[in-house]
Amino acid sequence: MLNVLLVIHLIACIALVFAVLLQRSEGGALGMGGGGTGGLISGRGAANVLVRTTMILAAVFFATSVLMTRLNAEQARAPTELERGLQEQQNRDPFSLPGATPGPATTPPPATTPPATTAPDPLAPSTTPASPAPAPSGATPPAQDTAPAQPAPAQPTPDPLAPAPNQ
Repeated sequence: MLNVLLVIHLIACIALVFAVLLQRSEGGALGMGGGGTGGLISGRGAANVLVRTTMILAAVFFATSVLMTRLNAEQARAPTELERGLQEQQNRDPFSLPGATPGPATTPPPATTPPATTAPDPLAPSTTPASPAPAPSGATPPAQDTAPAQPAPAQPTPDPLAPAPNQ
């Protein structure tokens, strides 16, 4: 649309220049031009046609100038390709794969973890005595320690946020 208006504007501009140059000078413009005999076209009827043509071409020139200014201002407000690319990059999920189109924002279902199986701690004291395994015939059973293991006494850890005692 802007290119069509530009072509019309240029044609109107060139035609306006020729229409102004074809008109008869009336003198008084810095002493240039002659009075009655110096015009290229003489006669009252031809002068009226040139005046009307000049006014129409001037109106077309003015209208195309205003329209092109308005269209150019609207086009300048629209984001450019670079700005659109930056905006899409900001809206894209940083963890998505490159080239993937961003879909609607949905939250994935929570991952279910299998129930943890608790293995007995081999260093923890046993509350029930372990039953000895049947010994094969002819073998002597291994000796078992019957004293339960005593846990180490817990040392209180100082609170780092507590005020220091005054000494």
